[in-house]
Amino acid sequence: MAKYNKYVQIGPATATAGAAETAMVKVCQKYPNIVVVLEDMGMPGIEWFKKNAPERIVECGIAEANGAVIAGALAAEGFIPFIHSFSFAVIERAYNQIRQSILVDRFNVKITARDAPWGDLGISHDIVEGIACTRCLPNLVILNPADAVEAEKAYIAMVDYVGPVYFRMEYSAPAPYKIFTEDYPFEIGKAYAIKDGKDATIIATGYLVTEAIKAVEILEKEGLDVGILNISTIKPLDEEAIIKVAEQTRAIVTAEGGTIIGGLGDAVASVLAESAPAALVKVGVEDEFSQSARLTAEVDELKDFFGLGAKDLVISVKEAIAKREQFKLVRK
Repeated sequence: MAKYNKYVQIGPATATAGAAETAMVKVCQKYPNIVVVLEDMGMPGIEWFKKNAPERIVECGIAEANGAVIAGALAAEGFIPFIHSFSFAVIERAYNQIRQSILVDRFNVKITARDAPWGDLGISHDIVEGIACTRCLPNLVILNPADAVEAEKAYIAMVDYVGPVYFRMEYSAPAPYKIFTEDYPFEIGKAYAIKDGKDATIIATGYLVTEAIKAVEILEKEGLDVGILNISTIKPLDEEAIIKVAEQTRAIVTAEGGTIIGGLGDAVASVLAESAPAALVKVGVEDEFSQSARLTAEVDELKDFFGLGAKDLVISVKEAIAKREQFKLVRK
């Protein structure tokens, strides 16, 4: 068993949806000015609102651009609006309205969106470009938690933070491991080293942190000491943490449940190019859309199809180490 850092205690797979539900009920009881702007879909905590505060629900129907403008207007009046849907709808259909009516004035709107390539809904609903298309938007914080503990803490933290936040929810992904202890100190903008390593580092986000843990356990049996850096805040990116692990190992693998074009891998590549040269291999979805496939406790066709599993990370780590030796990069 690999040796993990403080606040890490690997446990059984636990879905993150319940954590978001729990967190939403907590925050809407704390903040009476939270309102939900629905777009023909439910959202975490909606049953609580129906029962206890129906006057704090605004239903826009399938009119996501309208929902973004309404959310911005409500925020301008001192409310904390939450909008929620699949990212193809809540973000991509309303991209201009989010830019103009929320981000320009840095209004305090929280966008929770179902994103990532997992599941059986296919190209239309299982979006791979959610991180890439939001990273370039000014004034927007992007969160992508790794497990249920971090999801609840991140959800609460984004409400305490004053400003627009995109909370990425990999609802259709396989349930991740329970990774963190209950006293884990989540902080927006800070990465967390789940494990230190000498030979290479996997920089992962969201569900792929679970696959990174599986890969590290395999690699340890082969005599390789590989670290894991959890990037739960995609933006602002913790460049200091990335530079630290890059200097320690000079062999980096990024892992994300989304496109590698403009995603976490490209963000890390920019840091390495500017501040800490290292061999880099990016694991994620190539230049293609998602697909419809089976996802059960026994079968995960898309993980294999896109090469997002532990065995793929094992191969990529070895490739990164080989590149480091080829480039003659020196570790600290």
